[in-house]
Amino acid sequence: MTTPLVRTDELAHTYGTGLTAVVAVHGVSCEIGKETRAVVTGRAGSGKTTLLHLLAGMKKPTAGTIEWPAFEPVPPGPDLIGLVLQDGGLLRDLDVRLNVALPLVLAGRTGTAVRDAVDGALDLVGLAGFAKKAPRDLTGEQMRLAMIARALAPAPKLILADDPAGWLDQPARERLLGRLVRAADRLAAGLLVATAEPAPAGLFGECWTMVDGKLVRDL
Repeated sequence: MTTPLVRTDELAHTYGTGLTAVVAVHGVSCEIGKETRAVVTGRAGSGKTTLLHLLAGMKKPTAGTIEWPAFEPVPPGPDLIGLVLQDGGLLRDLDVRLNVALPLVLAGRTGTAVRDAVDGALDLVGLAGFAKKAPRDLTGEQMRLAMIARALAPAPKLILADDPAGWLDQPARERLLGRLVRAADRLAAGLLVATAEPAPAGLFGECWTMVDGKLVRDL
């Protein structure tokens, strides 16, 4: 593996203190590189979301260490890490193009650069013809793909997706996850997907499991 995008050693995160403390992530050691195509499964409350937030630099560990060896500055920003959140819905008053463009505009990009990045991201997820659609006119699968396109628009080097296919039926789920893996291939970006459901066979190179905050690899 080349220089890791992110590396952790005995990473841990605890919510609260004393008798009310909840250990969400405990003793996680892992590396993710640009070649990584991994899925982490586990029941609700097992620590998957907290782990992704730690890897994205959104939360600080309460124990252990986390590094982003391939990035400067650290923790890296959203132009380097594309994060697909469970609750990161589309803004209903903006069309698909503007929703996908939003993080680029907030980062100060303008003009042709934004248009080209948005068009490229929509093409990656198969929504090239939906730029002017309103969110209410999309299917559930298309809305999820638009959320993914928004994370891909800055051409990140690491993609972290938290239950990106939640609530979709099995065929739609497999299509969406397949598109996400192919998008990571096109961008030469590392990919970690968290999901409560089993991953489609053969789609991911590595399968991990979270159990009570602990990460078990290659089950």
